[in-house]
Amino acid sequence: MIKSMTGFGRGSAGKGPNKIDVEIRTVNSRFLETKIRGFNLDPILEIKVRNTLETSLQRGNVQVRFELKSDQDSQKLSFNRKRFEILQDVIKKIHVDYGQRMNLSDIISTNDLLSADEPENLKPGIILKAVELALNQVNEMREKEGHEIQTDILNRMELLQTRIDEVGEISGKFSIEKQVQMREKISELLDGEALDETRLIQEVAFLAERADVTEEIVRCKSHFTQLSSYVNQEEPVGKRINFLIQEIGREVNTIGSKSPQPAVTNHVIEIKGELEKIREQVQNIL
Repeated sequence: MIKSMTGFGRGSAGKGPNKIDVEIRTVNSRFLETKIRGFNLDPILEIKVRNTLETSLQRGNVQVRFELKSDQDSQKLSFNRKRFEILQDVIKKIHVDYGQRMNLSDIISTNDLLSADEPENLKPGIILKAVELALNQVNEMREKEGHEIQTDILNRMELLQTRIDEVGEISGKFSIEKQVQMREKISELLDGEALDETRLIQEVAFLAERADVTEEIVRCKSHFTQLSSYVNQEEPVGKRINFLIQEIGREVNTIGSKSPQPAVTNHVIEIKGELEKIREQVQNIL
């Protein structure tokens, strides 16, 4: 079953001053983009956290926030003097070079200059456990939304298949309808003179060949079959489905340009509308 890239989860681990909360938010993105906030992790631990996120989430814009649930009164705050002085120099330079006065508050907040001392005995296992619990909730939400998206796509695909079948039926009657129309029109122009049946059949055959959309319909149905198989796979298929939607769109555009029948044109418009709705849904899945 396909998964959405949208999810939210919270996880807690540890006790007392070592209790940590992790909040993970994910939204759609072409690639995996991870941002970690809260406090600075040990480089080795951060790599483990990022690897865990990559293995579990695979794709999406991921926001991770760590929060220590320690006694606020007992926390010691550190002032980042070096950063403060650098920012002051930047503000002065902007004023000298551009004549623009700026306040420190225009750039950062007080929290950006203050940091709480982190407990030295916060074990990596506690952090990884909290991350794992949060990821479980994220994936549960992703699966639930993915199921809803899957149902919507399958329903729209069923409608598309019906419309393509109808396009095939309408197009199949084109040569007969065109022959009748041309016969009536030419008979009016000839005003009782003999009609050249051979020439009429040749002209109708030429027009029918130009308007024939059998090849495009066959390719559309082939793409529908592939799309159905992708939607039911467990692995990430969002990019492949998006490619198929583009290919179906090209075939449908060709059908619209080749067929002169108003009924076919109406179906093409409806099909393109449904394809766009599927395309929007596909942007949210792995």
